[in-house]
Amino acid sequence: MSTTLITTALIATGCALTTAQQSGKDAVEHRDVVVNLVIETTDQLEVEGWEASHGAATSERCTMMDGTEGAAYKFSLWADSGTDHEASAQHIVEYWESLGMDTRIEDHGGYPVVYGTGGPVQHATFDTMAAGESYRVLAVSHCAPGDTAKLKTEFNERRKNGERFPGDEYVPEEHISDEYK
Repeated sequence: MSTTLITTALIATGCALTTAQQSGKDAVEHRDVVVNLVIETTDQLEVEGWEASHGAATSERCTMMDGTEGAAYKFSLWADSGTDHEASAQHIVEYWESLGMDTRIEDHGGYPVVYGTGGPVQHATFDTMAAGESYRVLAVSHCAPGDTAKLKTEFNERRKNGERFPGDEYVPEEHISDEYK
């Protein structure tokens, strides 16, 4: 069956496939995508010292296109602010648009915030004046099949056994509880 015929059938019946459904990725694969997007976004900036001061990537509940509950991962990194906020925002816009994301910038008195949607993630934000005069990059993955509670339990247990996952290396030592060390 051709792609055109399938697409026509979906449009005619009012069905739509989410990116997660199209790609067949599960929630954990989307976690890796969201973590990589955040890390690669920080690589676009001439700023050092990025940390996941709010912890490792974590799953949260979301609603799939078919109305069932799924899981989405969010991840953020923080660093001291750069000095040229406008140029930093423009670098992020160009990078995210190169990934197929739609972007918009809101100026908050010389401190732009870049919002991105689509592409590899559901949405992302680059804030040039986050708390404590810092830069922050945050992204949330597409919703995918998965049980948030089970995912959190499974990955916490695996961390207790010494396993590490993408993004964990950015969590400051003082934010890691003793049971995971």
